[in-house]
This record gives sequence, C-alpha cells and structure tokens, in this order.
Amino acid sequence: MHGAILGYQPLRMKPVHFATSFLLALTGRFYRLEYLNKASVLKIAPKDTQRIRDEYPSERLYPLLIEQGRLDPTVNLEAFRTLRAHLGAAYNNDGAALAAAFDPYSTFGADYSAPSTRYISNKSKNHGHSGSFVMSIFEASSEGRETLNEIRELLELPPPPLAALGTPLLDEDDEPWVDEHDELFGPIDAMRADAIATRMSDVTAAVRRLVRNLRRQRSNYSLRYLVLGLCCWLFTYILRQASASPLLLIDALQGGNPRIRAQSRSTYARLLDLFSSSYDRAFETGLAGSLSAADWNVFASSSHALQVLDEHFRDLGVRIGIVQPRSAVAKHKHVELQADTLRVLALSLLDEGQVLTMPEFATHLHATWSLVVGAGLQDGELLRSNRFGPLDRDDDLRPNAAAFEALMIRLGLAIEPSDGLTLVAINAEELI
Repeated sequence: MHGAILGYQPLRMKPVHFATSFLLALTGRFYRLEYLNKASVLKIAPKDTQRIRDEYPSERLYPLLIEQGRLDPTVNLEAFRTLRAHLGAAYNNDGAALAAAFDPYSTFGADYSAPSTRYISNKSKNHGHSGSFVMSIFEASSEGRETLNEIRELLELPPPPLAALGTPLLDEDDEPWVDEHDELFGPIDAMRADAIATRMSDVTAAVRRLVRNLRRQRSNYSLRYLVLGLCCWLFTYILRQASASPLLLIDALQGGNPRIRAQSRSTYARLLDLFSSSYDRAFETGLAGSLSAADWNVFASSSHALQVLDEHFRDLGVRIGIVQPRSAVAKHKHVELQADTLRVLALSLLDEGQVLTMPEFATHLHATWSLVVGAGLQDGELLRSNRFGPLDRDDDLRPNAAAFEALMIRLGLAIEPSDGLTLVAINAEELI
C-alpha cells in the first residue's frame, strides 16, 4: 500500500535514518563497523554465551584493541573508558546507535551520526527505504541526475575533523549493498517517477543550489546540512501529497502573539489531516495503481495504518526543525524554524552573490518550501484565500515578519542597511 501510494514505508524516522538510506542508495556500499559499535556502546556486565564471549565491556575490549593496533598502549584503562564516552557522544549524537549490534547482542538498527560515508553501516531499519525512493525520483530528471553528481562531488571533499576521532575503529574495506526497495514495495515505473520529478522540480533545483553553496563554503557541517536539505525535500513531497497548494505559517514570534500561534497551529493541523486522508484520495482516483479493493479495505479499516501516517508526518517535521514543540506528548504543534533549518533553506534559495529584499526572499520561501512568515506582499491575502485568519497586517503579520528578519540578521543571512529595508544574501555583512 505504501509503495503504491507514497513510494516508501512512512516510519518514525530521524534524519540520521534517512541519511543512511540515501547514502547506501547513492554509493551502493556499506561498512561493517563492528569495532566502532563495540567502542561507542558502553556495556558494564558481560553477557557471555556458550559460543560467544562478550567483547563490549571495557576490560575485554581494551586489550583487544591494543592487540589489533587500534589503540595506543599508552592510553590506560580509565582513559579508555572516558574515550568511549566521547565516542558515544560523537557518533550517537542523533540517538540512533544506542544498542550493541554484534554478538552476543542484536538490535533493530544502528545508525551513526556520520561525518563521512565511511560511517555508513547496513544495520539501519527505520528508514523505510525513503532514501532509495528519493534517489529514484532524482534519477528521473536531468536536474536530479546533475544534483546527484554534485552530491557525490561534495562527499569526495576532505571530511571534517570529527571523522578523524573514530578512524582507528573503522573498516578498511567496504561491502556491496543490495537495494531491496523494489522487492519490498514494487518498482516505481518511469511514468510515475517522471510525474513526481516534474512536480518536485523546483525543490530539486533548490537542493542542487544548496549542494553548490556547501561545496563552495566547505563547511564542517556540509554532510549534516545536505541531509537536512534532502529531508526538507522529502517533507515538501509529503506536503504536496497532502495538498496541491500547501501552506505553513511560521510563528517567528515564538508564541508572543496568540493569533499568529493559533493560525500557525491551524496550518499544520490542516496539512496533517490532508496527508492522513491522501491515501483515500489516491485510491478513489486510481492513483494507487493496481491495488485491489480487498487490500485497500484491510488498510482502510486499520486505525494503526492512519496512526502511522500521522506519526511520520509529525516526527519528520519535528526532527528536521520545522515543527515545534519537540515533545511527543504536546498535542498542539506549530511551525517554527530552528536556526540550522533556516540556514539550509536560505542556502537552497540564494545563489552566490545574489541579494534579495525580504519580500522577495519570502516569496521564494513560500513558492519552494510552502512556508509563509508575513513578509511577502501577498501573504495576508494568501492566508485569507486559504481560510486562515483573521490576521491584521500591522498588528500580526508585520511583527511576525520583523522577528523573522531579526533571526536572519543574527544568522548572518540578512542585513538592515536602513530603516524599513532588509536585504538577504549568503554572508550578508560581507557582501552588502
């Protein structure tokens, strides 16, 4: 069902899960990473079996790594324990590699916070082959194929310093990875892939612009920003699955204006509801391909199936820094961009040396990423025409836009050369 309508399994995945899936599909290779897992996952009491001796406790792993030449003998056991805590903090920063993954243990998945492709394993289970799906759509257009080539070039740049810390624990040889997307979900035929690629062409172009800016800047966070941008592509894809003209109102005032907060929640809630019902519309209009009525009835009668869609929409939006609050128990979500997310979106919309006024930037932000902040000249009418409001231009939208501009200025993405004029650019203070 998910393969026919969405193209992948909508799980409660984190960006690190998507990163593993996408990089596996892009490179077709993976690393076993046994000793990275053993060193970064702390275990105290051994769990020996009749066949397997547990190597996770420090007292056993320490001499083993020295014997293999991975650890210098001058590092004592207490320092090694401290080092393991640092390794766990560095490569489990996303909370996706907590568990021991090798004998005598097993785990549902292990995804490392990867500073380079050498940290990609094949033990990920939470991605639903979403990365393979995005790859197939990119490969369906010339713009997408060029984007993939430029991503490969970005990955060939020297990795950041964080990659060096775990290098002694990495494998020298990689292994071929077999993509099971088509076996699990059915192949995405050429007509469908072309249709999705056409619908997402502007967002794909934005990702390509992001990659070019990341290559030019050579940031230590390039891989993180790339993954965040690709996850924003995926989130925009499900927004456009939900609605032909999706709209999310950013609460830049962070709750300081009750009307802005209420309407921001309303835009989010409407799209969540539309995404949940998008499967019904796909089946009714024949967009679900050859799915049988019997299969559909099993799916449609399952409350769990709809819950899966809701959780995927909510978790992806929260974890890429578009939806707040992060707490799973918070019933009411609103749209509020985290700093890194806004930086990534700006890098996807701005060319090198390009300068935009804030209304121009706001127009691009809405057209590509479906986000409205009140800075665009038509934002008020846009909200009204979509039955949101009432929001006053002077009392609501302008203060919200001013708060958004202030964040852009703090991030170095905008400058205010005179009262009433805010200009947006990459490295704005240096350029303008």
